[in-house]
Amino acid sequence: MRRFLLASVVWICGAAAMAGSTPDFGRAVAMAQDGQAGAAVAIFADLAQAGHRAAQVNLAVMLARGQGVPQDDQAAAYWAWRARLAGETRAIAVSDLLLDRLTKAARARLADRLLADLSARAKEGVPGQFAAIGRVEAQLRTPAKKDEAALWFTLGAAFEEPGALALREVTMAELEPKARLAVQERAGAEFAKWCAEMPQDARPETCARAP
Repeated sequence: MRRFLLASVVWICGAAAMAGSTPDFGRAVAMAQDGQAGAAVAIFADLAQAGHRAAQVNLAVMLARGQGVPQDDQAAAYWAWRARLAGETRAIAVSDLLLDRLTKAARARLADRLLADLSARAKEGVPGQFAAIGRVEAQLRTPAKKDEAALWFTLGAAFEEPGALALREVTMAELEPKARLAVQERAGAEFAKWCAEMPQDARPETCARAP
């Protein structure tokens, strides 16, 4: 079943994402179906770098299969999780499968790479990054870094990111009172720091309430 999953995602994402997508994405899907895997991978890679979530999933699958490019489970996991953290539900099953293929060390490197990307985007004022950082700490670390996850979910909630409040409450409920208070104290300082570092034109209204 899992092997079939990797074999079929390119076509599933292609059919589901074609409407309203870029012409290049449709061309890449057609190339992949026509046996031009190398050309398809090149297009998917460019679109993935630009944040196209369906392309990120397709690139992950082709990397995992070694189709048109040397097989690379670590790179595949990275792109699958990039899509998943950006809200692409079709990446969930693929990212879980690819995570199972990694060693503990490779999993730590994946988390570090994702955190670097997400932090850079947060500094640019791109919304939604704080909760995603929390999810990396909670879902990719072994063992999970619950304190760190709670910190980032708290920041996400303060920046009014969708879903961050619920994630914060679930994670905070697992902490002892002392740890919970420590997270809140850190979050206050971090909130002010992030508000100060963000570009003025990208700074959310919640920063006006920063100490």
